Amino acid sequence: MHKKFTNIIFYISVIVSAVMAFYLFLQRFANLSAGFSYDELYSLATALPSLPLSRIWNEFLIKDVNLPLYNILLYGWNHVFPLEPFYMRLFNTLASAAAVPLVWFLAPKSWPQYPRFTLTALTAGSFLLIAFGVNIRAYSFALLAAFAFTLLALRIIDAVMQRIYPPKSLWAGFFITGFLGSYLHYFCSAVFFIAALVVFLYACAYKTGRKTAFWGTAAVFALWLPWVINTYQIMASPHGSWWYVAPLARSTWDTITFLAGGAVMAGFWLVFFIVSGVSFVHEQKAGIFKCPAVILPLAQIILLVITVLILSLKYNLWLDRYFLLSVPPFLLLITQCLTHLQKRHAILVLLLPFILTVWTNQYWKLDYLRNPEYTGLKEAFHFVSNTLKAQKVLVDSAKTGYPSDSFSLMLQYYIPKESPLRIEILTPQNAQQAFEEPKIPVLLPLCSQIHMIQASLDYNMEEDHPPLIFGKDVCVFTVHPIPEKAK
Repeated sequence: MHKKFTNIIFYISVIVSAVMAFYLFLQRFANLSAGFSYDELYSLATALPSLPLSRIWNEFLIKDVNLPLYNILLYGWNHVFPLEPFYMRLFNTLASAAAVPLVWFLAPKSWPQYPRFTLTALTAGSFLLIAFGVNIRAYSFALLAAFAFTLLALRIIDAVMQRIYPPKSLWAGFFITGFLGSYLHYFCSAVFFIAALVVFLYACAYKTGRKTAFWGTAAVFALWLPWVINTYQIMASPHGSWWYVAPLARSTWDTITFLAGGAVMAGFWLVFFIVSGVSFVHEQKAGIFKCPAVILPLAQIILLVITVLILSLKYNLWLDRYFLLSVPPFLLLITQCLTHLQKRHAILVLLLPFILTVWTNQYWKLDYLRNPEYTGLKEAFHFVSNTLKAQKVLVDSAKTGYPSDSFSLMLQYYIPKESPLRIEILTPQNAQQAFEEPKIPVLLPLCSQIHMIQASLDYNMEEDHPPLIFGKDVCVFTVHPIPEKAK
């Protein structure tokens, strides 16, 4: 009777989890028409099909600290499909969706059906993967690569532990996806090289495939190193800087709550991992190192955190969304914990639908995904062009952190078709133009009281009237020089 009851609970849990995972999988395609955020506009500007790739490479990509592969892929996509948010988001969404069947097929062959199903359901249902699946940045593709090389690493280790030399196709897949990931996002690079280190250590321990593990990783590192040197030179130049500044304690807590889905869920995951870890160690004892599906994701997470902490002594990299690349090892670790707990206590199979229920609720709270526009830029430019009938607008890009040349291209997207409006980046040298009649409007993105004060000091100007605010933080106003007595 007890066995029959536990079987009923098991199958109900699997069915409910499958339905919820499928629902959340489909939500990747539900928010494709939202306007661009600032970062997404930068992706647009660096993948404009109207520009030759040589210009994009020389004027933008080679001068940027971000890795270039995603922009090149998007550039090719934009030659085939219309230059609209829907199609650009679809490009990333397809990569996000592809991760779901990929984890099912790449999960180690030695895995039973339940852990394979669990990892697939978690991948389909992760609210973070849904939210950033539509983001027109490199995250979807980097995550796809991270899922691939992490699971391929497990397959290689499984073969090595049996002292069977892994097939060449496994090695090739591991190093190729690692190379692609290393040119998509720096955190993806770190997750790959940590996985390669774990593979090498297992290869050494079992004396199988050591040369292939070492030289394959060395080849990827050698191909990746030129861009690292280029990035270092940019950051170390007299004009180089890093835009993200926040206290370590605050950015750490922000990252934890971002990944966990809030403070309450951070507490849940802490208890979940402690209980699972204690139970797992008690059961495995000295055999824990023969569980690569636990050792690998643990190493990826711990060594990634240590690496970021060290680098953050110079540049604060403790930014929540960068840690999206830790999601694949986290989901792998959650899968192993759920599988272990379900074996110990059959009723704990209900944890999977519980987690997916929480993630469904967290997805519903992501209202910004359904906003028609992330910024007020579209409305602001239509006002300047159609209401003010301006021929030119001066834009202050100093507070945005984007290079002036690329920022001008970013904003070109919002100029109405057949409008004579021209964008000119505001500088101390051309600020005088804003004082002349007829007045040329000034547009300030990321507008705040502090930025308004700073712009006033930088350009020796003050507003004629209170600025018009579009969206949350785009200001349009006209100005006059600050009177001498006021200085």
